[in-house]
Amino acid sequence: MNDLCRTSGCCSLWILAGLSAWLLVSPVHAEIRPHEESADHPIIHWYEWENEAFGRAQAEDKLIILDLTAVWCHACHVMDQTTYANPRIVQLLNAKFIPVRVDTDQRPDLDARYRAGGWPTTNVLLPTGEILFQANALGSEEMEAMLLEVQSIYVADKGELLKQASQLWERVKEKVKDNPSRENVLQASMARQSVAMMRAQFDAVNGGFRDAPKFFEPEAIQMVFAYGFFEEDPELLKIGLDTLKRQVRLFDPVWGGFYRYAEQADWTQPHFEKMLSIQALNLRNYVEAFQLTGDLQFKRIALGLIEYVSRFLTDPQTGLLYESQDADVRGTEGEAFISGAEYYSLNETKRLATGIPYVDKRIFTGSNSLMAWAYLHASLVLEKVEIRNMALQMLSRLFEKRFDLEKGFAHVETGGVPSLYGLLSDHVLFGQALLEAFKVTGQPQFLQNAEVLADVSRRLLHDSVDGGFFDHPQMPDKLGLLKFPAKPVKENLQAALWYLDLFHLTGKQPYRFLAENALQTMVMSRQPLPLALSGLAIDQWFRIPIHIAVVGDFDDAMTKILLVEGQRLFCPGKIVKSFDPKEGPPKWGDIVFPYDQRPVAFVCTDRMCSAPVFHAEDMKKSVADMIALLRDPVQK
Repeated sequence: MNDLCRTSGCCSLWILAGLSAWLLVSPVHAEIRPHEESADHPIIHWYEWENEAFGRAQAEDKLIILDLTAVWCHACHVMDQTTYANPRIVQLLNAKFIPVRVDTDQRPDLDARYRAGGWPTTNVLLPTGEILFQANALGSEEMEAMLLEVQSIYVADKGELLKQASQLWERVKEKVKDNPSRENVLQASMARQSVAMMRAQFDAVNGGFRDAPKFFEPEAIQMVFAYGFFEEDPELLKIGLDTLKRQVRLFDPVWGGFYRYAEQADWTQPHFEKMLSIQALNLRNYVEAFQLTGDLQFKRIALGLIEYVSRFLTDPQTGLLYESQDADVRGTEGEAFISGAEYYSLNETKRLATGIPYVDKRIFTGSNSLMAWAYLHASLVLEKVEIRNMALQMLSRLFEKRFDLEKGFAHVETGGVPSLYGLLSDHVLFGQALLEAFKVTGQPQFLQNAEVLADVSRRLLHDSVDGGFFDHPQMPDKLGLLKFPAKPVKENLQAALWYLDLFHLTGKQPYRFLAENALQTMVMSRQPLPLALSGLAIDQWFRIPIHIAVVGDFDDAMTKILLVEGQRLFCPGKIVKSFDPKEGPPKWGDIVFPYDQRPVAFVCTDRMCSAPVFHAEDMKKSVADMIALLRDPVQK
């Protein structure tokens, strides 16, 4: 799996000529607390990803060792305490190579280009940044043998390697100039094909998709819920619900929160790291399951997850959210004091007596945006106004501190200074959270800010010639593979969903064009499409969204009841708006709704509306009737 943090040695050699395949189809330092340097304990002189490191590599004609790590990565900690603490490895790296260390949470742009398989990833780069060799975790003997071998290869074949690297960039430039076909390739049948493949991959015994190791697949849950709901397919809904019931083996029964993944197909042998993004995506899934079924076990998991994030991952000063919590309790120099398997089997009293696993207190824009969206959605369904207020506070603070009209959104703050501006993933996730804030509150400022961000994203990241969005702004002084203009498929599909949502909320055709452009560009690219997310995006492209209009005096209790019922109903992609006749005619597009002084709701599409709904308990049936009409080929 491409998400695995490995502890066993695993190596793979990338010849430079083969690197062109990656380029044409795909898109600091960890908390290790090392020894102080001494004669008995030499340490590696790590560089950050910076001009100084590349300048020295080129001036001294040395290969670069790029170590991709993460604060939460258990295997990375093990390698720091073994391989990178070995005096022979330290001496070899400091003398013969330029060692560079990158935290992938801090630099997702480098993660996308240089990580192979899992964490850690050990890269050997040419002085200009092209990949010569990649491996995952290496023991001391493996590392020493690898370093000596690549050094020998470089000395013997330097001319040919550098020639291949130069030719590679020329081939990339030529490929980028090739304009793709403009033929419309989007078909509604693609969503059905995705669903059929997901059914085939479903593990009917253990839940989830595919075999071991078992990772969360939140987009797959979203897809089976949405498609099963609209197509009235209870078997498909059961796939999602059964998966959520079985994967609770990865839920911490004491403090709440989900562990990262399981080594076994039955969701056992967890890797105990807790990631903010995993909490956010699971919160969405479990809240939707509760919406769909009313089953209280899903609500309990959602509430336990919220409690965990509030207790362990929330900055009490700003209300923003920390990135992750380690699997193990570690000593002052990074060594494992007690393993995650042992620690998380303890009750609360024994855990607190032992110590608390390290929390990475960095605050990243993307993962905070994910949780803000999940909080906003959950606040309505679970009737928890406090998490709505927390989410709105998070969005306001991030927008104020990190958004720049010229540079876009900053990914993180380093030493209190915003840095790494303009990442597509941050823009899309924050933009989606702004739209959810608008849907939940009705406050126009959130929609206005989303439109401002959408325009900045188009200007900085959209490829107006060949379509799609780049993952970061194109600049001539980028180092290594960052010079390559990558268009990551997952982020482009998410961008398509964001711009499509903007179109439905505003009716502005340029947003629809950008959504279609990104979606079509990805479908036509050579990149493998993520099965669930691509199916979800294509299905939403062809699906007519449900509109729920609530008309009545905003101070009337029944108006509020109808509005809350419309917002709580499970109906993916629905748009709920309220109209107070005192403020003008209740008009949505070309439709003017009748009003006889009684609070009323109407369930509509872009072409028709239901009979008036005066009672909240009738709204669910009215939505179901409208969806049934949309299934009728004559209506489509």
